[in-house]
Amino acid sequence: MKGIKNIRESFKTRQVKYGGYAALITLAVIAGLILVNLMIGQFPSAQIDMTWSGVFSLTEQTLQVLDQLNSPVQIYGLWQPGERIPLPNNREYVDDVTTTLNLYLSRNSNISLEVLDPDRHPGFMVNYDRDRTGIPRGSVIVEGDKGFRIISINEMYDISQNQQGGIDITGVAIERRITSAILYVGSGTSPVIYELIGHDQRPLTNFGINTFLESDNYVLRQINLLLTDIPNDASVIILHDPQKDLAPLEAEKILDYLEKGGRFFILADYRIRELDNLNMVLTSYGVNFNYGVVHETDPENVGLVFFSRVDRPNLHQHEITELIADRERTPVILRETMPIVELQTRRRSVQITPFMTSSPGAFLRRDLDETSPERLPEDLPGPFSLGVAIADPPRAQSGESQTRIVAIGSSVLLDFSTIGFDANRDLFLNSIAWLQDRPETITVRSKSLYSMPMRLSIMQIIIYGALFIAVIPLGFFITGLVVWLKRRHL
Repeated sequence: MKGIKNIRESFKTRQVKYGGYAALITLAVIAGLILVNLMIGQFPSAQIDMTWSGVFSLTEQTLQVLDQLNSPVQIYGLWQPGERIPLPNNREYVDDVTTTLNLYLSRNSNISLEVLDPDRHPGFMVNYDRDRTGIPRGSVIVEGDKGFRIISINEMYDISQNQQGGIDITGVAIERRITSAILYVGSGTSPVIYELIGHDQRPLTNFGINTFLESDNYVLRQINLLLTDIPNDASVIILHDPQKDLAPLEAEKILDYLEKGGRFFILADYRIRELDNLNMVLTSYGVNFNYGVVHETDPENVGLVFFSRVDRPNLHQHEITELIADRERTPVILRETMPIVELQTRRRSVQITPFMTSSPGAFLRRDLDETSPERLPEDLPGPFSLGVAIADPPRAQSGESQTRIVAIGSSVLLDFSTIGFDANRDLFLNSIAWLQDRPETITVRSKSLYSMPMRLSIMQIIIYGALFIAVIPLGFFITGLVVWLKRRHL
């Protein structure tokens, strides 16, 4: 009895009271966190996407598309319910897709999802396999009033080859593919883009950009202007990485096309010393390519990729650079750029907007035989325009044709997109979307999983080093010491 009495008395001591209160508060906090987490899990709109690229949320443009959707869209997932399809980088395909599709379902009741095992529904598959080549397992079919679109597993991700010969997933393109498919099944039309050939250029298909254009509802074709005229269905013509200048006949056809409200996209290379005919076309709209190579001197605009020196141009506010300018982890990178010069004499109706420039400390070297890394007296000082958007007239009225041109002084933009730099690819695709006046396809881009190494200045290294090595540990030590001194007398 005496032992039981002592136990009862021990519960009345100050130490046990304070300890009990602390334990109860801890349990209450844990229970509250579990309850709040369960409640938030029932409301997807209340969840916060903590990933820097927004992998688990929809972009504002997709939300606008869904808010305007008033016709039924049926989505079929071709996998067995509960099936797990593993991918590289420890990703789970079905989890990724269903998580994203649930965001669509919660936003618009016109969208419905049905999961079907393709092995058990062969008759259903035949209705969509028009070319009889088979529909891969794991594909998604989006069907609407104007047609349907099939999206395979490989199209849901940006995939690149690593140095070990394997493959890495560098970006998640699920939202981009689904939103694009919804837009397509609602319209049933695809604008046609013509790539100009006959200039010893590298075809766009070499960079896989045709796949991304197709996912944005474009049709990519090639055309030689020495053999035929620009077709009437041309929505955009592209001159990419030409190794020789336009012929006079080609320049005349392009000028005639632009005067009728055409759209022209040029990515030129400094290696062409003579650009007389191409510059003749651009002169009509107030710009010219200036021969030479821009050298960056500002450390903030210089980086290394696979031990190769690259430039990080400054991006300025424009529809083309929307959602790209803030990407510190995957910036736009270029190499050996050529500047674009605005002419003093041009039509008043032409509006020229530089959206990509060098730093003020850059200089232009026109004597490419000179190897000095320092600026010489004959070098021209910066800054320079490396990418410009041209509109004529700048504010087209309803029914009025508007000429649009995008010129970029680099032909390696897409080279870097093949090794994981999705900002380069998005800049290219956004340029196409702006030329076509299709803002709905600009912001819906792949969610990058690639990140550049953090770049810190000497001062930042000192500040962060002192903060994490001295200030924060010392703060914890002082806090612990004060609590211990107060509680040691309890």
